[in-house]
Amino acid sequence: MSEKKIDLSVFCMRARVFLSQGRADDALGLYGDVIQVDPDNALAYADRGTVYAMLKRSDMALSDLERAFALGYADASAYSTVATIYLELKRFSDALRYFAKAIELNPNYPWTYYNRSDVFHELGDDRAAVADLEKCLEFNPEENLKKLILSRLGLLRNQQWT
Repeated sequence: MSEKKIDLSVFCMRARVFLSQGRADDALGLYGDVIQVDPDNALAYADRGTVYAMLKRSDMALSDLERAFALGYADASAYSTVATIYLELKRFSDALRYFAKAIELNPNYPWTYYNRSDVFHELGDDRAAVADLEKCLEFNPEENLKKLILSRLGLLRNQQWT
């Protein structure tokens, strides 16, 4: 007799509500409960890893997100999160690898290009950084992101010509 798997996604959604209310500890607890019931729940690992990333708990974030990927989770924003963690850790080749995977999964997510431009800048490749920022503008981003992009573009262009 085959055992029916319980749909735990509703609990992950509830944890997301906790997070939106600023209750990160409650969200982490609920994700932990989901994982305890279903240790192969890729969504719970991905979401919990993202919470850890928001809390700057890099080791735990990377562990959970890598586990989610190993379980088949394939979401561009999750790969972009891992890439951003590697950027913060100054592991630039790892960051570029994960940004490439994020772009492969969703080439229309401007934040991936925006964050990848930081890696290129850190590596001294401002031309590539500018190209990524210009790519962001092709997506007609909302006004606040557009201002960030234009500000960074101005800084990088000034550096290139001085």
